[in-house]
Amino acid sequence: MSKVTKETITKVVFDNLPSTHPFQNLTTHQLMFLWWTTGRSSSGLRLSEEGKDAFELAEIEYYEYPVYLTKDQQKDFSIKKFTLDLGKKINCPYYIGLKNKKKNSAYIRVYDSKVAMLISLYGNLIDFLYTNNA
Repeated sequence: MSKVTKETITKVVFDNLPSTHPFQNLTTHQLMFLWWTTGRSSSGLRLSEEGKDAFELAEIEYYEYPVYLTKDQQKDFSIKKFTLDLGKKINCPYYIGLKNKKKNSAYIRVYDSKVAMLISLYGNLIDFLYTNNA
């Protein structure tokens, strides 16, 4: 089974957008740099705000989980390490957002039912990322 690339995902999502959408006059290359936090094909599958919007317009199914840290986890937390770990462990498109400006309102959307099931089986996103067997 071959690995699905950002370019392939971008093309498929673009083809599933409604007939009128804000991305009509852009090339796949331009969309890759707009929809992903990095347009490089070899890096993680984290979506930008525009990418999340495109996935919503295309009505791509997603699963949403809060990003919640216990007080003990907060002591050792590094946002840089966290985002790198997400890129390594989440092998499907995902989006990190805030529900509002409150401190504990972060969430992640994953666009793959298998990954969503694994996160659910581990109980939460943090345990999925940092349990050795994940």
